[in-house]
Amino acid sequence: MAQDKQSNEPQPPEQPLPQLFIAGDSTAAPHNGNERMGWGVPFSDYFDPEKVEVHNMARGGRSSRTFITEGHWDRMLADVHRGDVVLIQFGHNDGGAINREPPGSDRPLRARGSLPGLGDESEEIDNAVTGRHEVVYTYGHYLRQMIKDVREKGAQPVLMSLTVRNIWNDGRLERGAGQYGSWAYELAKQEDVPFVDVTDIAADKLEPMGPEAMSKLYPADHTHTGPEGARLHAEAVVAGLKGLRPSPIEGWLSDQGEAVEKHDITWLNLPRPARADLPTLFLIGDSTVRNGRGDGSNGQWGWGDYVDYWFNENKINVVNRAVGGLSSRTYYTGPFWDKVLDMLQPGDYVMMQFGHNDNIALNDAERARGTIHGVGDETEEIDNMVTGKHEVVHTYGWYLRQFIEQAREKGATPIMCSLVPRKIWNDEGKIERSEDSYADWAEQVARDEDVPFVNLNDLIADRYDALGKKAVDPLFGDAHTHTSERGAILNAECVAEGLVELDDNPLAPYMTVDLTLGQPVSFTFGDQNGDAIAVEPSDAYTSETGFGYDLGTMPNEGEPYFFSVRADDGNYRVTIEFGAEDQASANTVKAETRRLMVEDVQTEPGQFVERSFVVNVRDTHLVPPEKYAPGGTEVLINDREVGKLHWDDKLTLELNGDAPQVHAMTFEAMDVPTVYLIGDSTVTDQPYEPAASWGQMLTRFLGDGVAVANHAESGETMKSFITGLRLAKVLEDMGKGDYLFIQFTHNDQKEYWPQTYVEADTTYKAYLKVMIEEARRRGATPVLVTSMQRRNFDDDGKIVSSLGDYPKAMRDVAREEDVTLIDLERMSVKFYEALGPDKAPLAFNNEGKDPTHHDNYGAYELAKCVAEGIRESDLPLADHLRDDFQGFDPSEPDDVDRFDLAPSPFSSDLKPLGN
Repeated sequence: MAQDKQSNEPQPPEQPLPQLFIAGDSTAAPHNGNERMGWGVPFSDYFDPEKVEVHNMARGGRSSRTFITEGHWDRMLADVHRGDVVLIQFGHNDGGAINREPPGSDRPLRARGSLPGLGDESEEIDNAVTGRHEVVYTYGHYLRQMIKDVREKGAQPVLMSLTVRNIWNDGRLERGAGQYGSWAYELAKQEDVPFVDVTDIAADKLEPMGPEAMSKLYPADHTHTGPEGARLHAEAVVAGLKGLRPSPIEGWLSDQGEAVEKHDITWLNLPRPARADLPTLFLIGDSTVRNGRGDGSNGQWGWGDYVDYWFNENKINVVNRAVGGLSSRTYYTGPFWDKVLDMLQPGDYVMMQFGHNDNIALNDAERARGTIHGVGDETEEIDNMVTGKHEVVHTYGWYLRQFIEQAREKGATPIMCSLVPRKIWNDEGKIERSEDSYADWAEQVARDEDVPFVNLNDLIADRYDALGKKAVDPLFGDAHTHTSERGAILNAECVAEGLVELDDNPLAPYMTVDLTLGQPVSFTFGDQNGDAIAVEPSDAYTSETGFGYDLGTMPNEGEPYFFSVRADDGNYRVTIEFGAEDQASANTVKAETRRLMVEDVQTEPGQFVERSFVVNVRDTHLVPPEKYAPGGTEVLINDREVGKLHWDDKLTLELNGDAPQVHAMTFEAMDVPTVYLIGDSTVTDQPYEPAASWGQMLTRFLGDGVAVANHAESGETMKSFITGLRLAKVLEDMGKGDYLFIQFTHNDQKEYWPQTYVEADTTYKAYLKVMIEEARRRGATPVLVTSMQRRNFDDDGKIVSSLGDYPKAMRDVAREEDVTLIDLERMSVKFYEALGPDKAPLAFNNEGKDPTHHDNYGAYELAKCVAEGIRESDLPLADHLRDDFQGFDPSEPDDVDRFDLAPSPFSSDLKPLGN
């Protein structure tokens, strides 16, 4: 009876089996009765049907786009559940026509192509096949949609490269049709999705067969496999999936699937060259070059993941094949070096960095990866406790020489790097160098073999020494060996710096122009001149080239244009040679956001004149605060500042004037005193005509031995300047010998702004004193500047103050703290009253409708007032005033009717923030 009762009790519902879906094209799809067969057909044989259901949803002739637009994706997605796996493989048909075939084509009308790449581009069409209006997107867009949809179902997407086509070139098998494999790889990295390089795994099996034997696996054409070729590709997919960590098919395999050898290095997600038509720079090394899967796991990155920033992707592939945990020996004896050799082509480059793992036991049960010390020919025979094989172990130098010799045999150029330093400080507070050890041994091998050598150990250690312990700590993701993202970026910059410092840098033709690397960069705008880069009219600025005409402009008879060069935070001296052989010129130069640098330099035909000035470049980045400490990693800029030229990663010049003619330019990073300006809209670099401020005109009156960093911004107060981390940015960059010019009042005095209001005789003074002391703590000189008056005349033509007790409070602080004072308030009164009520509006924005903000003339005259204040002071800065500035009396201003400054091409009637 009990047994009957138990059998009648409700039973839990049977759990459905997990599912494994294939979304792809004809290379995976079921055959249609002919000799073709996609790999998805035999794929199910490798899985246990009692553990997983395999659904081959691939459809012939489909691209990533048409698989979605024709509804195949949605129909498949309806059956996807949590815990399922979806394999996504497209590309063979994505390179087809987006709509109609081009004239003369005999291909059938399909309208299935996607736009190339991974971006957000789109194109609207009236589909010639469906008759419907359609927006066509990039290959990456469609794959991203698939990834998103699968994840929303709680399932796991896996991206895969394409099947191999039976196409041979110079005895080598094609590995990937176009760039679809590399795009899928990059997208997988971006989206943190597992990636299986089916192309590479299958090609490694197919290429040794040779063209004749391989043709038997492709009976119909060069793209579609027969049964044997389908099975080979199915096994490649299984091998790759088994090699992922964790494997998404763990526990699902049949005996046949278990028998497939795991592709051990799939989980590393190692890249291949993206473009076969370009040379490739291969990076080989250990985890300090590429850590794990190259995905920043545990906050650790290698410099090889960021060095591509310094190379033009349209000229060279940068392929980081370094593998963590390997020494020079185990990289050479494992499968890794052979894979690089297999990819190497004449004209390629191999950059190597080893050493961190070479100083380990030659033989043990864990790694057995050490090398014999030195660069000689000593050897030691062992029975390797890890591999179980007999092995002859050589010196560190011997393995480096093998890389060099074998790379050269392939027609490639080897480049040697010493190992990056660890974060280990000696008793003198300096980073420990690798002396009489791996760094020196690498240099010796490079010297003996006549190989370019980049001394990373010294370059990076010098940087760390200069930064100090506290600043270096955040550059590491562990105790002392592996760098964080910021540390990897710094190390990559040192790699680039070391390359450009070589007497004969073999990678020079492929490197992006970047002023940050410290080497002078020259451009010529006519005939080629020495090492200068010849600029062509078609050279538009891109981040890949690092230079060019910008903002959609180029030289055009008498019109202003922009020229930019890539640069990070810092000061850069610019030397421009003006003039032309066959015509006169008249030149005015502004930098970044309309900072006046050169005013009306004129030349006759055949005359050439040089002018130099220093431009400050900055971005919003801040050194991250320590864990749990307040602060931030970015300056909190407002919406109006986003995308402006004074917050980016390039130095931009505006070439203006009645007839601008630039013959040559040279840019060079400089360490010069910097004048930091902090304040509000009456000081800031105003981005649009007709508004202007004295801060962007002051540069006109200072020479090329000093920089002006204008951090002032519209609407700011002293409180907001601190809370917005603007002051933090200034103080982070400031050093001994710099200056801090402080002008706040206009917005601080507003009681109706209660969160930032400061009272003149108390909190206003207190905040000024804080800023003064912060500057002095860093060895800088504070300078107080009283705010100029608003244009507010009484009936007698005299200015009525609108600034209350704030100017007096600043004068009091200057006296109490023994700080230099530039009394711009009093000078502005003299200036306005000299113009009188009728003409004073001509010094103000928006034809005088704005009584607070100035136009070019008013800003220029107020900058002269500030320059006069500098001249009258005992500041060393006075020595940097330009020779053509002989003083200024604001009661005798320049004639407003004769003032003529070339206006910038961008204007706006938008009023600056604040009043």
